[in-house]
Amino acid sequence: MLALVVSDVHGRTENLEKIIKLIHNKGVELILLLGDLTNFGGKEEAAQALKPLQGFAILAIAGNLDTADVANCLEERGISLHGKKKRIGKWTFAGFGGGLLGDPGRFLFGEGEIRESLLRLAEGEKNLVLLTHLPPLGTRLDLAGSGTHVGSKAVKQVVEEKQPVLHLCGHVHEAFGEQRIGKTTSINIGAVKEGKALLLFLGDEPKWERVQL
Repeated sequence: MLALVVSDVHGRTENLEKIIKLIHNKGVELILLLGDLTNFGGKEEAAQALKPLQGFAILAIAGNLDTADVANCLEERGISLHGKKKRIGKWTFAGFGGGLLGDPGRFLFGEGEIRESLLRLAEGEKNLVLLTHLPPLGTRLDLAGSGTHVGSKAVKQVVEEKQPVLHLCGHVHEAFGEQRIGKTTSINIGAVKEGKALLLFLGDEPKWERVQL
């Protein structure tokens, strides 16, 4: 199964359209969308951001700069993975969106709620792909341009404790890259806003390649 992983569109649907054109002949079966479709937008903005993805199966979470209306739009379309999990073949996808309470944004949660939800979703799963908007705290994946780590302690703890096969995140645009956390590979996808995405092949073992406009 080949998936296209995208995050942090921030209304730049023209970049998303270009990425879809770039991978149109690759055989992508699934879109994994990791949040911040909009900049404080509502359902109309979310619908606009989703237009380039018509015809694909989608699993999506909202980001901190999305609103409850965006999260509701994903729910109504039956593509939300926030606080949920879905098995496709041998792989289980589990997700939690949004940012941290006290940070900029509208779709925000406390560390306790994030940890509790992710632990529940990960329980008993072997071939787990974890999707969060927030990167793990204290890694190269959450290091903002200011030099401050802005990720989630709960996300880091759950990755350490449950060791999913893969952890996919976004949020901190400048911190795109990869890091091993125990046996888990954690990947900050980078921002569609900046022309970045990831092609993820989920066979016996996951493989991936970066997409850059």
